[in-house]
Amino acid sequence: MARGFIIGGFRLPTMGHKHLIDFASACCDGDLDIMLCTRDEDPLPGEMRLAWLQAHVGLGARVHRFHNSLPEDPALTPDFWTLWHAAILTVLNNRKPDLLFASEPYGKRLAADLGARFMPVDPGRDALPISATRVNGDITRHWDMLLPEVRPHFLKRIAIIGAESCGKTTLARRLAAAYQTVHVPEWARTYLEHTDPNKYPDLADIDTIATGHAAAEEALARQANRVLILDTDHICTAVWSRVALGSVSARVEAEIAAHAYDLRLLLDDDVPLVADILRYGGNQRQLRTRHFIDELKRHNLPYQLISGDWAARNAAAHAAVEQVMQMPAKFRTLARA
Repeated sequence: MARGFIIGGFRLPTMGHKHLIDFASACCDGDLDIMLCTRDEDPLPGEMRLAWLQAHVGLGARVHRFHNSLPEDPALTPDFWTLWHAAILTVLNNRKPDLLFASEPYGKRLAADLGARFMPVDPGRDALPISATRVNGDITRHWDMLLPEVRPHFLKRIAIIGAESCGKTTLARRLAAAYQTVHVPEWARTYLEHTDPNKYPDLADIDTIATGHAAAEEALARQANRVLILDTDHICTAVWSRVALGSVSARVEAEIAAHAYDLRLLLDDDVPLVADILRYGGNQRQLRTRHFIDELKRHNLPYQLISGDWAARNAAAHAAVEQVMQMPAKFRTLARA
Protein backbone atom coordinates (compact mmCIF):
# COMPACT_ATOMS: atom_id res chain seq x y z
CA MET A 1 0.00 0.00 0.00
CA ALA A 2 1.31 3.47 -0.91
CA ARG A 3 2.29 5.89 1.83
CA GLY A 4 0.64 9.32 1.66
CA PHE A 5 1.56 12.83 2.74
CA ILE A 6 -0.31 16.11 3.39
CA ILE A 7 1.22 19.41 4.44
CA GLY A 8 -0.69 22.47 5.61
CA GLY A 9 -1.27 25.08 8.24
CA PHE A 10 -4.91 24.18 8.91
CA ARG A 11 -5.21 27.63 10.49
CA LEU A 12 -8.98 27.19 10.69
CA PRO A 13 -9.79 23.51 10.12
CA THR A 14 -12.84 23.10 7.90
CA MET A 15 -14.88 20.38 6.25
CA GLY A 16 -12.72 21.00 3.17
CA HIS A 17 -9.72 19.89 5.20
CA LYS A 18 -11.74 16.93 6.42
CA HIS A 19 -12.43 15.92 2.83
CA LEU A 20 -8.74 16.21 1.97
CA ILE A 21 -7.68 14.09 4.95
CA ASP A 22 -10.42 11.48 4.58
CA PHE A 23 -9.73 11.12 0.85
CA ALA A 24 -6.01 10.67 1.44
CA SER A 25 -6.49 8.25 4.32
CA ALA A 26 -8.85 6.13 2.21
CA CYS A 27 -6.33 6.01 -0.63
CA CYS A 28 -3.53 4.94 1.72
CA ASP A 29 -5.50 2.73 4.07
CA GLY A 30 -4.45 4.98 6.94
CA ASP A 31 -0.73 5.02 6.07
CA LEU A 32 -0.77 8.81 5.92
CA ASP A 33 1.46 11.50 7.41
CA ILE A 34 0.05 14.99 7.99
CA MET A 35 2.58 17.77 8.54
CA LEU A 36 0.87 20.51 10.53
CA CYS A 37 2.85 23.73 10.12
CA THR A 38 2.45 26.23 12.95
CA ARG A 39 3.94 29.64 13.59
CA ASP A 40 4.18 32.07 16.50
CA GLU A 41 1.88 34.56 14.78
CA ASP A 42 -0.94 32.11 14.00
CA PRO A 43 -4.33 33.35 15.25
CA LEU A 44 -5.28 29.94 16.71
CA PRO A 45 -2.82 28.03 18.94
CA GLY A 46 -0.82 25.34 17.19
CA GLU A 47 -1.18 22.84 20.00
CA MET A 48 -4.95 23.19 19.78
CA ARG A 49 -5.01 22.62 16.02
CA LEU A 50 -2.84 19.56 16.59
CA ALA A 51 -5.36 18.23 19.11
CA TRP A 52 -8.26 18.89 16.73
CA LEU A 53 -6.59 17.05 13.85
CA GLN A 54 -5.54 14.15 16.05
CA ALA A 55 -9.07 13.84 17.39
CA HIS A 56 -10.45 13.83 13.87
CA VAL A 57 -8.06 11.39 12.21
CA GLY A 58 -7.85 8.84 15.04
CA LEU A 59 -5.99 5.86 13.58
CA GLY A 60 -6.48 7.14 10.04
CA ALA A 61 -3.27 9.17 9.92
CA ARG A 62 -0.20 10.36 11.82
CA VAL A 63 -0.15 14.09 12.59
CA HIS A 64 3.24 15.78 13.06
CA ARG A 65 3.44 19.35 14.30
CA PHE A 66 6.21 21.42 12.68
CA HIS A 67 6.59 24.77 14.44
CA ASN A 68 8.67 27.01 12.21
CA SER A 69 9.52 30.42 10.82
CA LEU A 70 10.40 29.31 7.30
CA PRO A 71 9.42 31.56 4.37
CA GLU A 72 5.93 31.12 2.95
CA ASP A 73 6.27 32.91 -0.40
CA PRO A 74 8.49 31.17 -2.99
CA ALA A 75 8.63 34.35 -5.07
CA LEU A 76 10.52 36.15 -2.28
CA THR A 77 12.94 33.38 -1.33
CA PRO A 78 15.27 31.81 -3.94
CA ASP A 79 15.92 28.66 -1.88
CA PHE A 80 12.28 28.32 -0.76
CA TRP A 81 11.73 24.80 -2.13
CA THR A 82 15.11 23.56 -0.90
CA LEU A 83 14.34 24.73 2.66
CA TRP A 84 10.93 23.12 2.72
CA HIS A 85 12.17 19.92 1.07
CA ALA A 86 14.72 19.51 3.87
CA ALA A 87 12.12 20.31 6.56
CA ILE A 88 9.65 17.75 5.20
CA LEU A 89 12.26 15.01 5.06
CA THR A 90 13.25 15.78 8.65
CA VAL A 91 9.63 15.42 9.80
CA LEU A 92 9.29 12.17 7.82
CA ASN A 93 12.60 10.77 9.07
CA ASN A 94 13.93 10.81 5.51
CA ARG A 95 11.28 8.40 4.27
CA LYS A 96 9.78 9.98 1.18
CA PRO A 97 6.04 9.57 0.54
CA ASP A 98 4.63 7.75 -2.46
CA LEU A 99 1.61 10.03 -2.84
CA LEU A 100 1.19 13.72 -2.07
CA PHE A 101 -2.36 15.02 -1.57
CA ALA A 102 -3.25 18.70 -1.90
CA SER A 103 -6.05 21.01 -2.97
CA GLU A 104 -3.70 23.88 -3.78
CA PRO A 105 -1.46 24.46 -6.85
CA TYR A 106 1.75 24.04 -4.85
CA GLY A 107 1.00 20.33 -4.54
CA LYS A 108 2.20 19.48 -8.03
CA ARG A 109 5.59 21.18 -7.58
CA LEU A 110 6.09 19.77 -4.09
CA ALA A 111 5.21 16.26 -5.23
CA ALA A 112 7.80 16.50 -8.00
CA ASP A 113 10.46 17.66 -5.52
CA LEU A 114 9.73 14.68 -3.26
CA GLY A 115 9.52 12.16 -6.08
CA ALA A 116 5.88 11.44 -5.19
CA ARG A 117 2.78 11.12 -7.33
CA PHE A 118 0.55 14.19 -7.07
CA MET A 119 -3.03 13.43 -6.02
CA PRO A 120 -5.21 16.55 -6.43
CA VAL A 121 -8.22 16.72 -4.12
CA ASP A 122 -11.11 18.99 -5.12
CA PRO A 123 -8.92 21.89 -6.33
CA GLY A 124 -11.94 23.60 -7.89
CA ARG A 125 -13.98 23.30 -4.68
CA ASP A 126 -16.67 21.38 -6.55
CA ALA A 127 -17.37 18.85 -3.80
CA LEU A 128 -17.34 21.48 -1.04
CA PRO A 129 -17.82 24.98 -2.50
CA ILE A 130 -16.20 26.83 0.39
CA SER A 131 -12.76 27.94 1.51
CA ALA A 132 -11.20 28.50 4.93
CA THR A 133 -10.95 32.21 4.08
CA ARG A 134 -14.70 32.47 3.49
CA VAL A 135 -15.50 30.46 6.61
CA ASN A 136 -13.24 32.66 8.71
CA GLY A 137 -14.96 35.75 7.30
CA ASP A 138 -18.33 34.69 8.74
CA ILE A 139 -18.09 31.65 10.99
CA THR A 140 -21.70 31.85 12.15
CA ARG A 141 -23.01 31.80 8.59
CA HIS A 142 -20.73 28.95 7.51
CA TRP A 143 -21.01 27.00 10.76
CA ASP A 144 -21.55 23.64 9.09
CA MET A 145 -18.25 24.01 7.23
CA LEU A 146 -16.16 24.06 10.42
CA LEU A 147 -14.51 20.81 11.39
CA PRO A 148 -16.78 19.35 14.12
CA GLU A 149 -13.92 19.23 16.64
CA VAL A 150 -13.44 22.99 16.18
CA ARG A 151 -17.05 24.12 16.62
CA PRO A 152 -17.23 24.16 20.46
CA HIS A 153 -14.46 26.79 20.49
CA PHE A 154 -16.53 29.22 18.40
CA LEU A 155 -19.89 28.37 19.91
CA LYS A 156 -21.94 31.14 21.49
CA ARG A 157 -23.09 30.19 24.97
CA ILE A 158 -26.03 31.63 26.85
CA ALA A 159 -26.80 30.71 30.45
CA ILE A 160 -30.23 31.17 31.99
CA ILE A 161 -30.05 31.56 35.75
CA GLY A 162 -32.27 32.57 38.64
CA ALA A 163 -34.22 31.31 41.62
CA GLU A 164 -36.41 28.23 41.52
CA SER A 165 -39.68 28.34 39.58
CA CYS A 166 -38.78 31.38 37.46
CA GLY A 167 -39.19 29.72 34.06
CA LYS A 168 -35.56 28.81 33.32
CA THR A 169 -36.32 25.38 31.88
CA THR A 170 -39.23 26.55 29.71
CA LEU A 171 -37.21 29.47 28.35
CA ALA A 172 -34.15 27.30 27.63
CA ARG A 173 -36.27 24.87 25.63
CA ARG A 174 -37.96 27.67 23.68
CA LEU A 175 -34.70 29.39 22.83
CA ALA A 176 -33.10 26.13 21.73
CA ALA A 177 -36.07 25.40 19.48
CA ALA A 178 -36.01 28.92 18.04
CA TYR A 179 -32.34 28.61 17.06
CA GLN A 180 -32.51 24.95 16.04
CA THR A 181 -29.92 23.94 18.57
CA VAL A 182 -29.68 21.94 21.78
CA HIS A 183 -29.88 23.05 25.39
CA VAL A 184 -28.14 21.77 28.51
CA PRO A 185 -30.77 20.68 31.04
CA GLU A 186 -30.27 21.41 34.73
CA TRP A 187 -28.06 18.48 35.68
CA ALA A 188 -28.61 19.09 39.40
CA ARG A 189 -32.26 18.17 38.89
CA THR A 190 -31.32 15.09 36.86
CA TYR A 191 -28.93 13.95 39.59
CA LEU A 192 -31.19 14.60 42.57
CA GLU A 193 -34.38 13.24 41.00
CA HIS A 194 -32.70 9.98 40.04
CA THR A 195 -30.72 9.40 43.22
CA ASP A 196 -32.67 10.53 46.29
CA PRO A 197 -34.98 13.53 45.81
CA ASN A 198 -35.81 13.56 49.52
CA LYS A 199 -32.18 13.95 50.57
CA TYR A 200 -31.04 17.47 51.34
CA PRO A 201 -27.85 17.90 49.26
CA ASP A 202 -24.51 18.23 51.05
CA LEU A 203 -21.18 19.63 49.83
CA ALA A 204 -20.19 16.29 48.30
CA ASP A 205 -23.41 16.37 46.25
CA ILE A 206 -22.62 19.93 45.19
CA ASP A 207 -19.22 18.91 43.84
CA THR A 208 -20.83 16.01 41.98
CA ILE A 209 -23.37 18.40 40.50
CA ALA A 210 -20.59 20.78 39.40
CA THR A 211 -18.78 17.91 37.68
CA GLY A 212 -21.93 16.66 35.99
CA HIS A 213 -23.03 20.06 34.76
CA ALA A 214 -19.60 20.78 33.27
CA ALA A 215 -19.59 17.38 31.55
CA ALA A 216 -23.09 17.93 30.17
CA GLU A 217 -22.07 21.28 28.70
CA GLU A 218 -18.94 19.81 27.14
CA ALA A 219 -20.83 16.89 25.62
CA LEU A 220 -23.70 18.92 24.19
CA ALA A 221 -21.41 21.66 22.86
CA ARG A 222 -20.31 19.17 20.21
CA GLN A 223 -23.91 18.88 18.98
CA ALA A 224 -24.95 22.52 19.21
CA ASN A 225 -25.78 24.63 16.19
CA ARG A 226 -24.05 28.01 16.52
CA VAL A 227 -25.36 28.60 20.05
CA LEU A 228 -25.73 26.51 23.20
CA ILE A 229 -28.44 27.36 25.73
CA LEU A 230 -27.83 26.38 29.35
CA ASP A 231 -30.59 25.83 31.88
CA THR A 232 -28.60 27.07 34.94
CA ASP A 233 -24.83 27.33 35.29
CA HIS A 234 -22.22 27.10 38.04
CA ILE A 235 -23.33 30.45 39.47
CA CYS A 236 -26.61 28.74 40.32
CA THR A 237 -24.74 25.93 42.04
CA ALA A 238 -22.68 28.44 44.02
CA VAL A 239 -25.74 30.43 45.10
CA TRP A 240 -27.57 27.34 46.32
CA SER A 241 -24.50 26.09 48.17
CA ARG A 242 -23.79 29.45 49.79
CA VAL A 243 -27.38 30.03 50.91
CA ALA A 244 -28.28 26.47 51.92
CA LEU A 245 -24.95 25.14 53.18
CA GLY A 246 -23.08 28.29 54.14
CA SER A 247 -20.06 27.83 51.84
CA VAL A 248 -18.96 27.23 48.27
CA SER A 249 -16.33 24.62 47.45
CA ALA A 250 -13.13 25.29 45.54
CA ARG A 251 -14.41 22.97 42.81
CA VAL A 252 -17.47 25.11 42.15
CA GLU A 253 -15.40 28.30 42.23
CA ALA A 254 -12.99 26.77 39.72
CA GLU A 255 -15.84 25.85 37.37
CA ILE A 256 -17.18 29.40 37.50
CA ALA A 257 -13.76 30.76 36.56
CA ALA A 258 -13.32 28.21 33.77
CA HIS A 259 -16.61 28.80 31.96
CA ALA A 260 -17.25 31.99 30.02
CA TYR A 261 -20.63 32.90 28.53
CA ASP A 262 -21.66 35.42 25.92
CA LEU A 263 -24.79 36.25 27.91
CA ARG A 264 -26.31 35.45 31.28
CA LEU A 265 -30.03 35.99 31.58
CA LEU A 266 -31.04 36.38 35.22
CA LEU A 267 -34.76 35.64 35.54
CA ASP A 268 -36.34 37.71 38.29
CA ASP A 269 -38.36 36.05 41.05
CA ASP A 270 -41.44 38.21 40.41
CA VAL A 271 -43.57 35.23 39.29
CA PRO A 272 -45.52 32.70 41.42
CA LEU A 273 -43.75 29.71 42.94
CA VAL A 274 -44.87 26.31 41.66
CA ALA A 275 -44.75 23.35 44.06
CA ASP A 276 -42.04 20.74 43.39
CA ILE A 277 -40.43 17.92 45.35
CA LEU A 278 -37.06 19.64 44.93
CA ARG A 279 -38.27 22.96 46.36
CA TYR A 280 -36.53 22.51 49.70
CA GLY A 281 -37.97 25.76 51.00
CA GLY A 282 -41.51 24.38 50.92
CA ASN A 283 -43.97 27.00 49.76
CA GLN A 284 -41.33 29.74 50.02
CA ARG A 285 -38.43 30.34 47.65
CA GLN A 286 -35.16 29.26 49.22
CA LEU A 287 -33.25 31.52 46.83
CA ARG A 288 -34.02 35.07 45.75
CA THR A 289 -32.84 37.26 42.90
CA ARG A 290 -30.68 39.29 45.27
CA HIS A 291 -28.65 36.16 46.06
CA PHE A 292 -27.79 35.80 42.38
CA ILE A 293 -26.94 39.46 41.98
CA ASP A 294 -24.60 39.24 44.98
CA GLU A 295 -22.86 36.15 43.56
CA LEU A 296 -22.50 37.69 40.11
CA LYS A 297 -21.00 40.82 41.63
CA ARG A 298 -18.67 38.68 43.73
CA HIS A 299 -17.25 37.24 40.51
CA ASN A 300 -17.53 40.49 38.54
CA LEU A 301 -19.75 38.86 35.92
CA PRO A 302 -22.18 40.76 33.66
CA TYR A 303 -25.83 39.75 33.35
CA GLN A 304 -29.17 40.95 32.02
CA LEU A 305 -32.12 40.95 34.39
CA ILE A 306 -35.37 39.64 32.86
CA SER A 307 -38.54 40.62 34.74
CA GLY A 308 -42.29 40.86 34.20
CA ASP A 309 -44.97 38.41 33.22
CA TRP A 310 -44.25 35.36 31.08
CA ALA A 311 -44.90 37.11 27.78
CA ALA A 312 -42.71 40.09 28.69
CA ARG A 313 -39.78 38.02 29.88
CA ASN A 314 -40.01 35.70 26.89
CA ALA A 315 -39.89 38.67 24.49
CA ALA A 316 -37.02 40.33 26.37
CA ALA A 317 -35.00 37.12 26.49
CA HIS A 318 -35.43 36.44 22.76
CA ALA A 319 -34.38 40.01 21.94
CA ALA A 320 -31.26 39.73 24.10
CA VAL A 321 -30.25 36.42 22.51
CA GLU A 322 -30.84 37.74 19.00
CA GLN A 323 -28.49 40.64 19.76
CA VAL A 324 -25.78 38.15 20.73
CA MET A 325 -26.42 36.09 17.60
CA GLN A 326 -25.75 39.11 15.41
CA MET A 327 -22.24 39.45 16.83
CA PRO A 328 -19.30 37.71 15.08
CA ALA A 329 -18.30 34.33 16.48
CA LYS A 330 -15.07 34.48 18.47
CA PHE A 331 -12.55 31.84 19.38
CA ARG A 332 -12.37 30.83 23.04
CA THR A 333 -10.15 28.45 24.95
CA LEU A 334 -12.25 25.87 26.74
CA ALA A 335 -11.89 24.39 30.20
CA ARG A 336 -11.76 20.97 28.59
CA ALA A 337 -10.45 21.18 25.04
